[in-house]
Amino acid sequence: MATAWRLLTWTITLGLAGCTFPGFPFQSQEEFLSSLDHYEIAFPIQVDQNGDFLTFDMRRQLKPRPRRSLPYEPSEQQVFYKVSAHHTQFLLNLTLHSNLLAEHFTVEYWKRDGMDWQHDFHEDCHYAGHLQDQYLSSKVAISNCNGLHGVIVADEEEYFIEPLSPGANVSTGGEGKGSPHVVYKRSSLQYPHMDAACGVMDEKPWKGRHWWLRTLKPSPLKPSGNHSQRGQLPLKRSVSTERYVETLVVADKMMVGYHGRRDIEQYILAIMNIVAKLFQDSSLGNIVNILVTRLILLTEDQPTLEINHHAGKSLDSFCKWQKSIVNRNGNGNAIPENGIANHDTAVLITRYDICIYKNKPCGTLGLAPVGGMCERERSCSINEDIGLATAFTIAHEIGHTFGMNHDGVGNSCGSRGQETAKLMAAHITMKTNPFVWSTCSRDYITSFLDSGMGLCLNNAPPKQDFIYPTVAPGQAYDADEQCRFQYGVKSRQCKYGEVCSELWCLSKSNRCITNSIPAAEGTICQTNTIDKGWCYKRECVPFGTRPEGVDGAWGTWSSWGECSRTCGGGVSSSVRHCDSPRPTIGGKYCLGERKRYRSCNTDDCPPGSQDFRELQCAEFDSVPFRGKYYTWKTYRGGGVKACSLNCLAEGFNFYTERAAAVVDGTPCRQDSNDICVNGECKHVGCDRVLGSDSKEDKCRVCGGDGSSCETIEGVFNHSLPEGALRGDSGEYFINGKLSIDPPRRFDIAGTTFHYRRSPEEPESLEALGPTNITLFVMVLVRTEPQGIRYKFNAPVGRDGSSLYSWHYTPWTKCSVLCAGGSQIQSVVCRKLSDGSTVPNHFCSADTKVPERQRSCNTEPCPPAWAIGNWSECSRSCNEGVRTRSVFCKRKISASEEKTLDDASCSQPRPKMLEPCNNQTCPPEWVALDWSECTPSCGPGFRHRIVLCKSGDHSVTLPTSQCHEATKPPTSMRCNLRRCPPPRWVTGEWGECSAQCGLGQQRRSVQCLAHTGQPSMECVEALQPPGMQQCETKCESGPTDNPEECKDVNKVAYCPLVLKFKFCSRTYFRQMCCKTCQGH
Repeated sequence: MATAWRLLTWTITLGLAGCTFPGFPFQSQEEFLSSLDHYEIAFPIQVDQNGDFLTFDMRRQLKPRPRRSLPYEPSEQQVFYKVSAHHTQFLLNLTLHSNLLAEHFTVEYWKRDGMDWQHDFHEDCHYAGHLQDQYLSSKVAISNCNGLHGVIVADEEEYFIEPLSPGANVSTGGEGKGSPHVVYKRSSLQYPHMDAACGVMDEKPWKGRHWWLRTLKPSPLKPSGNHSQRGQLPLKRSVSTERYVETLVVADKMMVGYHGRRDIEQYILAIMNIVAKLFQDSSLGNIVNILVTRLILLTEDQPTLEINHHAGKSLDSFCKWQKSIVNRNGNGNAIPENGIANHDTAVLITRYDICIYKNKPCGTLGLAPVGGMCERERSCSINEDIGLATAFTIAHEIGHTFGMNHDGVGNSCGSRGQETAKLMAAHITMKTNPFVWSTCSRDYITSFLDSGMGLCLNNAPPKQDFIYPTVAPGQAYDADEQCRFQYGVKSRQCKYGEVCSELWCLSKSNRCITNSIPAAEGTICQTNTIDKGWCYKRECVPFGTRPEGVDGAWGTWSSWGECSRTCGGGVSSSVRHCDSPRPTIGGKYCLGERKRYRSCNTDDCPPGSQDFRELQCAEFDSVPFRGKYYTWKTYRGGGVKACSLNCLAEGFNFYTERAAAVVDGTPCRQDSNDICVNGECKHVGCDRVLGSDSKEDKCRVCGGDGSSCETIEGVFNHSLPEGALRGDSGEYFINGKLSIDPPRRFDIAGTTFHYRRSPEEPESLEALGPTNITLFVMVLVRTEPQGIRYKFNAPVGRDGSSLYSWHYTPWTKCSVLCAGGSQIQSVVCRKLSDGSTVPNHFCSADTKVPERQRSCNTEPCPPAWAIGNWSECSRSCNEGVRTRSVFCKRKISASEEKTLDDASCSQPRPKMLEPCNNQTCPPEWVALDWSECTPSCGPGFRHRIVLCKSGDHSVTLPTSQCHEATKPPTSMRCNLRRCPPPRWVTGEWGECSAQCGLGQQRRSVQCLAHTGQPSMECVEALQPPGMQQCETKCESGPTDNPEECKDVNKVAYCPLVLKFKFCSRTYFRQMCCKTCQGH
């Protein structure tokens, strides 16, 4: 499979973020390999969990042979591969990635006029995992749809693996079996043009005009589509919740032609498998699932989609095109009637060598709108195909759509002395770690999601269902069988205490050896404190427990922060972090509220204070905008977000969003109590408390019952000479002297009036009130009067004088009895009619009197005992003691104390020591010392006596009175030293078989173990002989008859003398006279 590679160098713009690198594409895998510093050809094999060979077929998932004694059916969702390359043997432990594809995932092939054909995709071949012996420090993402495609991260190095193309003219060594694969390090990639830099552009065009500049429009902003709602209710902000990014992936016709229809589907999903793995890393600080819902493969150009070298124009065209096919196929529903799943973001992968500003090849790798996620026409990206490393580009660009800036651009990440740049680095180098996210990236995405810009990600789409393994491998294969897998059928376990950290086995030469590999998880183990356990992550844990990856848990809330405003209603916040504990070993990030808010400083600001939004806009008067300085005023027109800071350039016909969010506590609208918090409009009750349900009654009394005013209404139909609204001073506020004002909102008489008029509806004038001056309403009627309907609420019994006034409350009690305290006399607003206390805003702020405070009880306090806290009890039962400090002190003032002699305190001295926990301790197990290990060598046991004792250990009780579950073990395996090997043992030699001359003698030879028992394991080559030749001296003398010829009767070998022709010798002829006669 051809692969194109480039150095990953990424850049960001204000509206778009791009990945750039000046380089040249490779037209074939062979050309690419020739550019590498070093690569190796490997022949991966599929193995079982112990590393034993199963098959050369990369797609098949053979089930390992289970032990007959254990009913075990290994899951097909787990697979193991062994890859040998770069002087390292990688044993990959992979689990099927079940969350990559949505349930309604389809693959579509499109011709010029639209979809040509489609099919469902049921090939589950995308995996994620780790190296078998590096669970915590390694990461692996592999797809085995057609060979192995993916990445291995281990030992601070990244390795890419992919099948060797059949047509590649590359030597494979000629010795390997199976499918050849290419394995190379990321550090082997050539990095030309190391001086290439990322640029930050101030004027990136978007949809025909600069994204930050808009002309004034009277019409409100229309939603771009209903996709972001999906029927979901807005979530509470600053809450960590699981998010689902439904992803459309599109490959252009150059991609399909380059990779071919046979490989293109598996290739793209292998890349997206890596992307999903990157977003599941806990360093992101949020739970984000990447789900591929739809894969579109273009076999012909599309009429409304223009893709070429120009990345900016191609992205603009693609963003519009992907929006149009959603409207065509589903109208924004999550699962349309046609069964094609919707998407939250769209990813275009192209073989064009794209460039950010021109239609010529250059170093751009990707481009995406910053913060475009969940916006129909901005949640999209273009990515150049550079092989498996395209996954980093796609993850980087999706990060931009989440509002992430580059590490080191507008933040401290990647700067000297700070944390190194990660996946969002502006330049990817050999020192960059593209597999984790920086804290800056985490802050960006958290801020984006907390601001409510990711609502489209809240729905959980259905995923394809899978079954996960339930039986631990060590339960299927015990330690002895694991040894047999490694060292042959006669091997067995020989050390027991260290089995979880190192499995020790007997070798063929009867030696106890190890390769430092721990026993499989689930292998039975035992320790001093655990009678029966099993191995988990190189540790012996109680049997049945499985401490999988630790999910994160929230820490304690921080103290409340500083109030955002000094008056007028601000907010303070408190945060907590997912660090008690932090998520580890793939554990999930915390779900729930991460930040909370409360109201503060709710009193009105002093009269004459400048509007809070105006203050914020004015801060930008000294900041140049496009090279010029402007005087900024609050823009209060439509078409903008209520909680963004939009400012109008005074004297010019344009406004701009100067800040994405106003300061917390800024009112959302002029005539509302609601305030902005973290960029969102939050409800505030009439009591000025955030989230309160308190409401005003018709009389504008907070929480009132409507009894303090009366409603006056009617229809007026008398003729009037003029039509206007004016005050009693004669000043006209609207439509004065027959002029006609447009519909608008204006502030007069202490309230806001809304003037509305339209051809279809009656003309109206409304205000909440209360008014603080007398107003006259006049209407000019050019036709027969139709009547004027009026309605207002007037205070009950109001005679023109104020209904409310400020009053001092009684002095509070002195805060202390001595040494200087204080008293306070507060000021409250009271209703004159009944003297009841009402909210402060009913009284005039101009007449408010200040709060009073005075000192009291200033004399020193008499000497008294200062008593400290009790210490912990020295024992939990059976009469312990606890202590505390006691001093005689005298408080002189609020900030001064004096320590005195004990005699100065008149009261009896409190006790400093007292008994505690007098209750009798419950019965408990008491274990005596361990016995010697028996036998004295090799595997054995040691024993001890465990007694049930009373709490003071004075009485031995029946075992039934102690909890059996807590009883310490009474025996455990032990291994003092290796036993000596079996040896040959010989007996004494027997008598010689001949009474005269040569014979044979025998002895016993046995193979005995060190215990004296017979053994079959002695070395046969060293076996001593059990028989040897012997000779007995013969008795000789004169015969009674010299002429008598006979054989000496004690000699038994005369036939042999004749056979071997020894009769010619004098001695043998004499001894065997009769036999030798005639010879």
